[in-house]
Amino acid sequence: MLGTLTRYALALAIPSSGFGTLAANLIAVALAMVLMVFMERRGITELRYLLLPGYCGGLSTFSAVTYEAVAPGEAGLVFLFLNLFLSLIVVVLALKLARRFIRVRG
Repeated sequence: MLGTLTRYALALAIPSSGFGTLAANLIAVALAMVLMVFMERRGITELRYLLLPGYCGGLSTFSAVTYEAVAPGEAGLVFLFLNLFLSLIVVVLALKLARRFIRVRG
């Protein structure tokens, strides 16, 4: 629920449907990668389901991406590919940065 509320607040801040959806997805992907590395390196597994599919899943909006890709008058398939491409870039960058700055608990 908190991820969905964050998504709603983001939609208010970025009223353009396409850019708001893109921003929510990229933030969710980056946050998921950082949280994954953090939990792995700190040995925290209890919060994994709450934070990753819970919060980050609520924040990301694949259903909105799908709608905007196929609905007449919306962003189209280019928007879908842009979301996928940028999400993959964010995964690579966020993982690289998280692995560099989050140290293993020792």
